[in-house]
Amino acid sequence: MDSFDARLLEAAQEGLPLVTRPFKALAEQLGASEREVIDAFDRLQREGIIRELSAFLDPRSLGYHSTLACVRVPPERVDEVAALLAEMPEVTHNYLRDHEYNMWFTLIAPSEEEINEKLATIADRAECGPIHNLPAERVYKIRVAFRADEMAS
Repeated sequence: MDSFDARLLEAAQEGLPLVTRPFKALAEQLGASEREVIDAFDRLQREGIIRELSAFLDPRSLGYHSTLACVRVPPERVDEVAALLAEMPEVTHNYLRDHEYNMWFTLIAPSEEEINEKLATIADRAECGPIHNLPAERVYKIRVAFRADEMAS
């Protein structure tokens, strides 16, 4: 990753311009061509530095509900339960922690009832015991911006 990549990533973290040609607008901001920006994003994704370029939607603003949930999964069943969660489009994140409740995931649905239904379905299929539903009561911060210039060579 070079200094251009770093500047590109820092600018992208601030959001892509909401215009007809966002890569061109970003390129003009960085003194590059639209093709250079598109190629750099493509390369950074292939190298695994970025996973994707996507919109970040606030589920609450769209009328959706979300929750953080956890379950105790025996070590020998972690891959199986992770695969079960990965196939569900309502599950947005799924990760393992070094804790008694080792499998954590976030789930989104149009209503609290559907959240509870999905959690019950997961509990039935995973057969790992109760799933703890931990919905946020209040959001204080939900943003991160990495300093890409510190990662440039």
